Amino acid sequence: MLTGKLSWTVQTDGEVKMQPVVDRTRNLIWCGSYDHYLYALNYKDRCCAYKVSCGGSIYGSPAVDMAHDRIYVACTSGLVTAISLEVPSFRIVWQYEARAAIFSSLAIDHQSGNVFVAW
Repeated sequence: MLTGKLSWTVQTDGEVKMQPVVDRTRNLIWCGSYDHYLYALNYKDRCCAYKVSCGGSIYGSPAVDMAHDRIYVACTSGLVTAISLEVPSFRIVWQYEARAAIFSSLAIDHQSGNVFVAW
């Protein structure tokens, strides 16, 4: 990685148009794709640990809320999805329909737990 040498790859079914987010607590890289999926890529084991359909293409970076063990992601269908990061398996906690395409990254107020999105 420091040498610029490729160490491993993962093939999605669409282009990746967002900035991936590193989750060092779980050894994951969260990566959204044009194929409507959010991927959890385990960089230690070099594999895809989980993927969830988000209902639209993902352009903005997801936001990880370590205090509540959740990740939030928005997509072009207008859906904002909250996913629990509790082990052993990830699960969708809630979804919000914004009724407009979302191309922006999400932000979190860690004190209140509020999720912010612009569309």
